[in-house]
Amino acid sequence: MSGIGISFGNSSAYVSVCRDGRSETVANSAGERSTATVVAHQEGELLTGTPAVQMTVRQPVNTVHSLKSLLAAKLENVDAAAQSCKLEQHGEEIIVNFSNVTRKGVSALVKCVFENLKETADSALGGDKHNTVISIPLTSSTEFKNTIKKCAVSAGFNVQDLIPESISALLSLDNAATPADGYTAVVRVGGSSMSLTVVRVVGGMYSVVDFVEEKIGGNLFDKSVGKFLCDDFNRKNRCKVEENPRSYSKVLKASKTAKHNLSTMNTAECNIESLFDGMDLISNLSRPRFETLIQNDLNKIKEIVQNLVTKHNSLTMKRVVLTGGTCKVPKVQSMISQLFPNSAVINQAPDEITSLGAATHAGMLSKFPSLSGKTELEANSTVGIPLTPSDIEVRVGDSVTTAVAKNTPLPFKTEIELPEGNVIVIEADGKCIAKAEVAGSDDKSKVSLQFEIQEDCSIEAIIKDSFTNERTAVHIPAPSGA
Repeated sequence: MSGIGISFGNSSAYVSVCRDGRSETVANSAGERSTATVVAHQEGELLTGTPAVQMTVRQPVNTVHSLKSLLAAKLENVDAAAQSCKLEQHGEEIIVNFSNVTRKGVSALVKCVFENLKETADSALGGDKHNTVISIPLTSSTEFKNTIKKCAVSAGFNVQDLIPESISALLSLDNAATPADGYTAVVRVGGSSMSLTVVRVVGGMYSVVDFVEEKIGGNLFDKSVGKFLCDDFNRKNRCKVEENPRSYSKVLKASKTAKHNLSTMNTAECNIESLFDGMDLISNLSRPRFETLIQNDLNKIKEIVQNLVTKHNSLTMKRVVLTGGTCKVPKVQSMISQLFPNSAVINQAPDEITSLGAATHAGMLSKFPSLSGKTELEANSTVGIPLTPSDIEVRVGDSVTTAVAKNTPLPFKTEIELPEGNVIVIEADGKCIAKAEVAGSDDKSKVSLQFEIQEDCSIEAIIKDSFTNERTAVHIPAPSGA
């Protein structure tokens, strides 16, 4: 049971693998868990990851970022001014013009990033084609889904499913046991956008109640810190460093690094050699100062979350799940916790949780291949999931216990304790479908029934005596027409 999960964001991508039912995030060749979704062009070669990030300072006109927003999009609907390179519309695709030397479609650049991710996945699982699941935004268009899947397949991935980011995060948490019924709020704050999803959990099934997305993210923090560093440098050296594009790129890069460091440390150094006219920037930023600088940005995020809380004030959120790299910032975590005082706030690896959930789903598809594609909405906005056609009951003497209720989503696994008795009868719709006899029990015996029903309604049952360790296996084939 193995699989690969991929989270492809505007700022970075993560690769997680599932082995023997456990998911973990894999480090790339540079030893980093995240891979920047940036592509640069240098001397006829396309660079991805860290080398491409370094090019954003040296040759910004030859680099492109926020590829997820550009994929399967129209030029008129994207923020072209945020890119240093030149963007052009060619047919149905956006083309990136690298210094009027090379033109590449966005899909070709996304494929390059996936090829980088494939190397990372292969380092953990080998070069075999393992089931792969990619987490995508909930409101992704059909064109986006088809294009990102095509890019990943072209890079060598065996893509079996695309899954909403919010549901992927929940799968990472709910892998070990069926979650309790109730409502969950998934708060994602990424590098350039944020989204809020209210999910209802019933009988282990997820349904989306509400979804909100805004173009606000951690890049606001970078700009606020960058402004502070520029103002400090200008005051000391009587210049305007922000008017030099290359110098300002260096400042934003240092600001982003400081933001990440301050998520785990109390101070961060911001040192940039030869920032402007041969002068260096040397500065120390404390976490309290950082939190003061980003307060206005925090208020913008807080207002969006507060609106959702107010809109659904009649619902009790049992838990709040934080996802996205910006949710690693302690001040963001505490702010959201204050908005949900009666909920369990989960901030377990918020930057990796969606790829971990995707890997978990990929692992399940290896075990139950017929589930592939079941997260895709059909024409009537429903998801086709197999259900049990009737109650399945276990009779021991005069005692009857319901093992699986009618309309339970499949596959399903459970274990029930049985009363004393030698003859165990399994029934469906009141009719016997299997019978088993067990050895006589005594006061020390404790008999249980492990019950697993597959998506084709076939049943594997094991009757176990915990005292004698005796086991009786029962196989019930799928009914005709199931």
